[in-house]
Amino acid sequence: MRTSSRALALAAFLAAATASAQTQEAVAQTRFNKGRELFIAGQFAPALVEFRAATELYESPNTRLYIARCERELGHASAAYIEFSRAATEAADRSRADPRYASTRDAAKQEAAALEPKLAHVTVLAPNGLPDGATITVNGVALNAAAVGVAAPIDPGPIEIVANAPGYVQQKKSARAAAGESVEIKVQLEKAPESAQTQTAETATQTQATQTPLPRDEPPRDESPQASHGLRNAGFVVGGIGIAGMAVFGVFAGLAQSRYDQLKNECNGGPCDPSYNSKIDEGSTFQTVANVALAAGGGLIVTGAIMIIAGISTGSASPPVQASFAPLPNGGWFAGVGRAF
Repeated sequence: MRTSSRALALAAFLAAATASAQTQEAVAQTRFNKGRELFIAGQFAPALVEFRAATELYESPNTRLYIARCERELGHASAAYIEFSRAATEAADRSRADPRYASTRDAAKQEAAALEPKLAHVTVLAPNGLPDGATITVNGVALNAAAVGVAAPIDPGPIEIVANAPGYVQQKKSARAAAGESVEIKVQLEKAPESAQTQTAETATQTQATQTPLPRDEPPRDESPQASHGLRNAGFVVGGIGIAGMAVFGVFAGLAQSRYDQLKNECNGGPCDPSYNSKIDEGSTFQTVANVALAAGGGLIVTGAIMIIAGISTGSASPPVQASFAPLPNGGWFAGVGRAF
């Protein structure tokens, strides 16, 4: 009984993880659509917020392309150039399996090239190397160690370099670069006096001691037979509700798949023209409802399974089951209807 229950729990974990990935993608699509509407309306700052939220949920070259365009319209040339370059690289990788991303790749390359004359470049050099734990910022932005010695794009204007390392004196250097100009800045850290190093170490120790949380007493758990029996019964109830949620998922998933097949047939497998937007939106709604039902149903099944297993384990004095969730990648059904994001 215990083995089958744990197998059920594992299957439920996988279903919940899949549902979670689908739900995230559906939410990302919604945030992307809202961001595009704001972008078209010329509201670039709020549009950027939506696009960044979408890409945190689901990585997409198309979303990255719009992030770059927002940065460009907001006057952040170097940030836009970096995002255009990333979008071009990601789209090139995906275009090998999905030719639709070729247009994103080409657009990102062209728009990045158009920005190049408006950029300055800075190269941070460390002729004597950098000590362990060293950090460098360029205008407040951290510079990766691998970027030392490499020309990096930057907005024209003042440049401030700040270098730090444990046991070394902070170094600040300033420069200015115009559009199309490249500058080099050398960094060479010097060791701090021994007294300053000792004071820094003591301060760090005091900070760590202040931030270390004290252990807390936990109340004893009720592991009586009555408690385990009630926990199992509650688990069956919760699991039953989860199964009902899965039934709702089945209905709306069928509707979404039916609408997808219809659009794919009527649009000859390619992007649909704007006259199909209402059908596409309706299919997206079916998909979203199905995803939410799947996530909720799967989550309740998982919760019910854990409660049942915990009740069995408590009643037999065996160790409680510990579960961890691992998200699984999964694509949305409507990616092939010309609304991929």
